[in-house]
Amino acid sequence: MAQRVPWVPRTADDLEAIPQDRNRYEIIDGVLYVTPAPSVNHQRVVGALHVLIRPYVASIGLEVLMAPLDVRASPVTQVEPDILVLPRVLASALTTRWAPMSALLLAVEVLSPSTASVDRGRKRDLYMSEGVDQYWIVDPEARRVAVWRPGDTEPAMLHADAVLHWHPVPDVAALEIDLRTVFEELT
Repeated sequence: MAQRVPWVPRTADDLEAIPQDRNRYEIIDGVLYVTPAPSVNHQRVVGALHVLIRPYVASIGLEVLMAPLDVRASPVTQVEPDILVLPRVLASALTTRWAPMSALLLAVEVLSPSTASVDRGRKRDLYMSEGVDQYWIVDPEARRVAVWRPGDTEPAMLHADAVLHWHPVPDVAALEIDLRTVFEELT
């Protein structure tokens, strides 16, 4: 007897057919990942980082955007970083719901219990293999940030009392983020 198999998206284009239900849908190499809406602490960290990054990138011709915004690496790989930075000229020219992964200068994922293993594994591997200049994995619970660069075998681990230095443009001073300000509003 034939069984009815539910429809499962297999490509990035398939994701557009899914009704909005507050879940996050991502595909990596054709595998679907579904996660619930983020927590309040997650959003506090995302907001704090956005506020700290925005003036710096605006002054050097870059743009910082927050989820929801899809980033596509291939027809079967589309993810949604919590924060991303790309050249402003590219951001203003986007005519789709997604940005090309090849343009990312920074991808940031803030960990949630439901996303931690994918953020630390599959997504890290994806961002690094696609040449994203930096990938930050922010852990609100441990109050630390893992900074990955292409070719790294281990991340630079920064704790809440550290200053994160990000230098996306060679001839411009680095952005310095006192991580205490990122984690100060957490409950």
